[in-house]
Amino acid sequence: MNGRGAWLKLWYLWAPAGALIVLNVVWLTGLRGTVLGRGSLLAKQVSDAEAAVNRLEGQLHQLERTAQSLTELQANLGDLRENKLGPMRERLVPFLQDVVRRAQEAGLQPERVSYAARPESKTGLVYFTATYSVKGSYDKIRRCVFLLESSPDFVLLDGLGLRGDESASSLDVEVQLNVSTYFSDLDETLVKQLGVTEVAGG
Repeated sequence: MNGRGAWLKLWYLWAPAGALIVLNVVWLTGLRGTVLGRGSLLAKQVSDAEAAVNRLEGQLHQLERTAQSLTELQANLGDLRENKLGPMRERLVPFLQDVVRRAQEAGLQPERVSYAARPESKTGLVYFTATYSVKGSYDKIRRCVFLLESSPDFVLLDGLGLRGDESASSLDVEVQLNVSTYFSDLDETLVKQLGVTEVAGG
C-alpha cells in the first residue's frame, strides 16, 4: 500500500484536525479583517473628534474676543453717555454757543434758528436738532461745515439745504444747516424756555 492509500484509509483520523485547522484559518482571517476595519473606524472617529475639538477651540477663542470687544464697547458707551451725552441742562447752552461760534468763525451769521427735541425709547436718549439759516459764499459754508465736524462736542451735521438765488449778481447762497446732538434726558423747563418743538418719541 502506497502512502496515499494509507492516508485515505486513515481519513477519519486527520480529517477532523484538518477541518479544525481550516476553520481556524477562516476565523482568524475574518477576525483580522474585523480588527482592521474597527481600527480604521476608530482612527476616523479619533480624527473627527480632534477636528471637532479644534473647531470648538477656535469658536471659544472667537467668543473670548467678542466678549472682550463687548466689554470695551460697553465701557466706551458708558464714557460717551457720561461725558459726551450728558444732561440737557448742562450741555444744551454750551452746544448752541459752540455751533454759533463756529459759524461766525467761518464768516457766517446764523439766523432764523429753530429747535426740535425727540425722546428715543430704544436708547433712552433725547435727539435734539437746531436748524440755522446762513448766507455766504461756498468757501465760507465749506469752512463752517469743516469747523462743525471738528467740534470736540458730539455734533451731527444732518444736512444742508441750498437756496441759491439765480437772479442775484452775488455768488452767495443761503443754506439751512441742521445740526443735531443727543442728551441723556429731556429738561422740560429748559425746552419751554427756548421754545423747543417737542416731537413724539420713536
